[in-house]
Amino acid sequence: MKKLIISAFTILTILSGCGQNNIDTNKKSTSEVQDTIVKPEKSNVTKEQMAKDISESIKKDFEIKENESNLKALEIVGETQKVINWIDKDKNKQAKDEMAKLIGNLEILITKNPEVVLVPLTTEYSINDIVIDINTAKQIVKDAKKAMKKGYYQAAKELLSGLTSEYNIVTTYLPVGTYPEAMKLAAAKLDENKNDEAKKILLQALNTLVIKEDNIPMPVLKAEEYISVAATTMTGSENSKKDIAAILLDNADYQLKLAEIMGYGKKDKEFKELASAIKTLKKAIKKDKETKSLFEDLSKKIKNFKERLFFKKV
Repeated sequence: MKKLIISAFTILTILSGCGQNNIDTNKKSTSEVQDTIVKPEKSNVTKEQMAKDISESIKKDFEIKENESNLKALEIVGETQKVINWIDKDKNKQAKDEMAKLIGNLEILITKNPEVVLVPLTTEYSINDIVIDINTAKQIVKDAKKAMKKGYYQAAKELLSGLTSEYNIVTTYLPVGTYPEAMKLAAAKLDENKNDEAKKILLQALNTLVIKEDNIPMPVLKAEEYISVAATTMTGSENSKKDIAAILLDNADYQLKLAEIMGYGKKDKEFKELASAIKTLKKAIKKDKETKSLFEDLSKKIKNFKERLFFKKV
């Protein structure tokens, strides 16, 4: 991240030097200084624990549960590749035998899942977490706007890449609506000894596998985790549980503000609702009021917010 920002600032400095009005990347207006948001006190949740808990939560939503349909779909894709391999080796009989097996498995899959259009095959996870604070995010946005105004679009693009902090989930599906027809056509070509045409159809079929990518903002996931830990903390017997929970909620609020400034769900009314719910919870904790229902309501709000804006389940 540091390297990225320095690089973009360097570009801005060079380009702005060519004009009469330089872009001052360090100077802040009075209003911006007053609007500075101070980082909350560090919570008792370590980075390692945060990463572990977020990954476990993500996998609950996205991990493919092995069942007969999923295993059969994986088998079908594997068999498709086997047919191609037999064709490459000029083993026409083996290719036909494998194709017959493949079509049989497709018929079983469709019969048992008549309403299903997409069957999940695999899920892959990756994290692009550039850790920045709110004031840094604000400065990046300010500098990118200045760069855009002056026509330095590539410099703005590089700056804005520093506002990416996401958990990436890529899921691959077998399209059972179109795949069978392609397999039948390929089988017909094999029967006619038109192996090259059959191979072409099979390769095209593999290219029709549906790939769905979901990108969930890390600040939102972190906020959700802070809220979860705060709720658990309040059920404990520690004398300092109120103070610990308050710090955790401060961190959740900070992460949600960071997500908004980074442009995730910009100006979404639910950001205000979440901030208000956190504020209400902190007051309830301070006054020793019942908090279980408030935590449940807040958890539901952030879960719905996350699913509505950042991923839709297939």
